[in-house]
Amino acid sequence: MTRLTLFALLALVCSPAVRAQTAGSVDVDEALLPKALRGPLVMDRGPGRQEVHFPRDEELVYVVSVDLGILGEPSVGRVTMTSLVRPYVRDGATEVRFDEETTLEQATVSARARGEYQVYTLDETIRTTLQPRSWPRLHHESIQRGTESRQRELKLGLRDGVGTSTYRSDTHCKSCKDEVHFVDPTFFWNKREHCDGCKRPEHRIWREANSKSVPEDSVDMATAVMLARTAIAQGKNDAKFTLVDREELWVVELTRGKSARRKVEAGEFEAVEVQLRTRPPEGTVGREDDFRGLFGLHGSISIWMHPATGVPVEISGRIPAGPLELDVMIELESYHGTPALFTPVAK
Repeated sequence: MTRLTLFALLALVCSPAVRAQTAGSVDVDEALLPKALRGPLVMDRGPGRQEVHFPRDEELVYVVSVDLGILGEPSVGRVTMTSLVRPYVRDGATEVRFDEETTLEQATVSARARGEYQVYTLDETIRTTLQPRSWPRLHHESIQRGTESRQRELKLGLRDGVGTSTYRSDTHCKSCKDEVHFVDPTFFWNKREHCDGCKRPEHRIWREANSKSVPEDSVDMATAVMLARTAIAQGKNDAKFTLVDREELWVVELTRGKSARRKVEAGEFEAVEVQLRTRPPEGTVGREDDFRGLFGLHGSISIWMHPATGVPVEISGRIPAGPLELDVMIELESYHGTPALFTPVAK
């Protein structure tokens, strides 16, 4: 596994009607929203289950560095995490009219990672959209470009009243008949042949999607981050939920740990350490050590969150890099649109 796979985790106008700009959403001015639509969008996961809050317009920028021992701790890139809430437009509609009681909204959480180290470059976007419908309720996708190209898609929700996940990924097209994918031979007496395992994104095709039954309150990795943030901001001491990562299910338990001040690029903040414990669901095959968490970290993962808002301030852990494991530090560098309570410690 390459050392940069850690990046793989982690707008109403002045009229009562607005035009859709992208499929399923419109840009809005929050100041013009009805009072019932201000504040974070809340995802209700059912009785007795931890709800999830999605900020309306937030951006968090993190700097990522690795510990190379005597070679120092070079910065290998940045991760920008955003959360946006926008009106939801049903398929085929071109406008949405606002009403205190009936307006539907959707939330999109994304993380874009860009970086390079030596000859390896990466530009990856991970995005999850929460939609006000049964299927899919959560639509998660990952698109990677750079030295390597790949796409993944995960859908979660209710199908015929049953909790369901579908997952698919792409692969090199191998022996398709598209002439564009053929390459000229080295020697003139040979025939043109299909490219062999190239890295070009236009030469990749989707595999068939696989479906399986999952607990109806399951979440994806990006939504899990927002769930943890909500639990901490609400003063909860713990939370438990099922996480679907690709085709694997994990039971995740979050526990509030010790409090301390953490000094990062964005300033010094009060923080609480969130401890993670993961295990495969009862009756399934898997090992706790196989879990790959936020940003692909594993082992002893330390997540420090602001206690009043749940904003992640600092994350550390280890990632596999071939035969070695590297210590990784992810520090908050800048922020925008965070809750009013998220402020540095006064000097």
